[in-house]
Amino acid sequence: MENENNNVILVAYDFTKIGDIAIENAARMAKLLGYKICLLHVINSSSKKNLKKTKQPVASINEKLKTLSASLNQEHNVEVDFISREGSIFTTIADESAKIGANLLVFGTHGKNGIQFLLGSFAIKLVKSCPVPVFVVQKPAKESSFENIVFPLNLQPGSKQKVKWAISLHKQFNCKFHLFVDSYPDEYIQNRIRADLNQVKKILNKHNIAFTETHSPSKNKFGLNIIKFAQGMKADMIMVSTDPDKITWSLFGSMDERIIYNQHKIPVMCINAQDLRVIIGGL
Repeated sequence: MENENNNVILVAYDFTKIGDIAIENAARMAKLLGYKICLLHVINSSSKKNLKKTKQPVASINEKLKTLSASLNQEHNVEVDFISREGSIFTTIADESAKIGANLLVFGTHGKNGIQFLLGSFAIKLVKSCPVPVFVVQKPAKESSFENIVFPLNLQPGSKQKVKWAISLHKQFNCKFHLFVDSYPDEYIQNRIRADLNQVKKILNKHNIAFTETHSPSKNKFGLNIIKFAQGMKADMIMVSTDPDKITWSLFGSMDERIIYNQHKIPVMCINAQDLRVIIGGL
């Protein structure tokens, strides 16, 4: 992927069941790619509270990570490193992903519920802060081979530039992309999305990447239509672009949140638009 020389997948791990699911997904992906995994545990007030409750020293975190790393290496035959850092998950994870040159961050979530619903979306905040693509998972990987990926296309920043990641993913997984195109009531805007679509298709054809083309059945509720489309075709992943300056948490759910926290638990790869430093016409 973008930092190809590093070949490392960073996993945000918190010693919970959803953290185990994140590791399982990362291990599956690392095995397919020939990458290594780096487990990162952020020591924060919650960690210290749990340690105090169980009367364990902070040093026990590294011992647990060391044991887990060895177990993962033996079970999945992938190289595993680990890091523990004190700080906030919203700054420390982003800092470490940049520091080690991670290709991807894997993050598990229970969905938007409980305290997240009251205080805001943890995943949304993490996506906004992270300089590398974030792979958000809610369920075990099983035998997913990442063969079918939904590629939503609208006029949001970075939407069509996802094509460079499509090229990279295709090289790694030999996957097929399913373009899902937004519809607009205004003819001028519709012509703009049509031009973007033609450009993306031209590039995919140039790189011999298989794809399908489907247009959203309605001129609203694009996020919900994306999820319905992805579920109908049993997609392995939805690849979305996010604008860190605009992506927001909403009490009633923004489009980004609906996709990331989709009830069908389809994995979502979030790519910040500000990181798409490419003029796609040159690909």
